[in-house]
Amino acid sequence: MLIDVFVYSDATESAPFGISSLIEAGKCARLDGIVITDRASSRRARDYFEAGKTAGFLVLHGVELNTTAGRVVAYPASLDDAYISEDWRCLGDSPAPEDVLEYFHDRGGIVIARDVYNRGEGLKDRVYSIRDSNGRGFDGVDTIAVYRRRIDNELSIEAQQVLGVPACAGSGVFDLLEDMGHCATLFAQPIDDQASFVDAMRAPLHWACALRDLGDACPMGSAPRPDDSDDRRYRDDRRGGRHDDRRDARGRGDRRDRPRRNDDRADRRDGHNSSSRRGPRRGNRPKS
Repeated sequence: MLIDVFVYSDATESAPFGISSLIEAGKCARLDGIVITDRASSRRARDYFEAGKTAGFLVLHGVELNTTAGRVVAYPASLDDAYISEDWRCLGDSPAPEDVLEYFHDRGGIVIARDVYNRGEGLKDRVYSIRDSNGRGFDGVDTIAVYRRRIDNELSIEAQQVLGVPACAGSGVFDLLEDMGHCATLFAQPIDDQASFVDAMRAPLHWACALRDLGDACPMGSAPRPDDSDDRRYRDDRRGGRHDDRRDARGRGDRRDRPRRNDDRADRRDGHNSSSRRGPRRGNRPKS
């Protein structure tokens, strides 16, 4: 399943989009679900889930908190009354990240390090040392995003690998619905509610994915994303049409630049030109 795990609704200050618009954008991006991660707000979480059920689209919830060290996103194990009433506000307006870990871990939830190296917002190198009182650190790291610099994404990937926790990704949709579908998280197991989502996020079999070309934000060594021609071929295949691959040959180098085949080299060793197998050239035909 492909789920965008970082999306903001109009419950976040200055974010303009209601849940209906976000659901429609998620469907258009061919996602299987989205997770609303409003900033310091969780009162609408249950309403969003029900709206998703009505629309036939998975909508889950998390809450983004600005801690004294940087931004984190907490995902509760269930959308219970305590979460809806925002009981987590007992942590204060700017809680210590250790306290956020403690609060949500004790209630079966998880906490993700968000925008770790995104200029002035992230945890940066503190991501390695932050623990709750039981020695539990972050349950995952937000690794790739189109709006971050390449080096920020690369450092986030390094942090995820050093910590040995799963990677996740989302579009961070805030004021542009077109951002939906740039990045998402691919899950190997089915997800149908908040509890199964948290279990899947805790498990190792999920991956941060770039679904579109990230341009300058793409980490070095990452596989290239499909270009427009590949998208066109995909659409043609879905319609049962036929795609002309000759159009995709442009930009891939001239055929004359490709290495010669082994049988051509063997012909030269024997004193023959490979064209002899196709008959003599027009200008060298024997006279009648």
